[in-house]
Amino acid sequence: MAEYYLDLETTGLDPRTHRLISIQYQRLDMRTGRQLGPLTVLKEWESSERGMLELFLPIFMGSGPFSFVAIGFNVPFMYSFIIERAMAVGLDAPDPLYVFGSKPYLDIKPFAVLMNNGSFKGASLDRFTDLSFTGEMVPVLYERGENDRIEECIKEKASAFLSLYRHLKEAAPAMAPERKAAVKQSVLEV
Repeated sequence: MAEYYLDLETTGLDPRTHRLISIQYQRLDMRTGRQLGPLTVLKEWESSERGMLELFLPIFMGSGPFSFVAIGFNVPFMYSFIIERAMAVGLDAPDPLYVFGSKPYLDIKPFAVLMNNGSFKGASLDRFTDLSFTGEMVPVLYERGENDRIEECIKEKASAFLSLYRHLKEAAPAMAPERKAAVKQSVLEV
């Protein structure tokens, strides 16, 4: 199984009308969540949306469902965007049933919702990390042609995400015995 940090930058939230600005991924150690290789950033302004997807899809689909296990924030959104945009640019898009039914991923957005007292509103990566920007800034930077600043944001976001992911990966195992005891206690009280 190969874990990869995965993130996208887009011109908006609707994959039917908005485009991919960048696709970034990085191989991770399964046990620690630490980086095993460099951050790869595919940039629309250096190629095209189609060109990025032509490079990325073979890596993403790999030799089977476990050859690229995405680790990210709101992975279903990213999967939908990749599929829709591949179709929009005339590529053979990954089968949604395969991607959503057989291709594993680990999404930390649900953890952010829990850390946000169960509220989806405000459960964003910038709320739980020290990002100097919000996701809404990237399309504005793209329209202005500030590609160097977009790259800085991408690198900062990857670093912030991976720091949070490693923290969750370290803290989560310790919660299992506590949770088991809590469930057992609540069953006894009933």
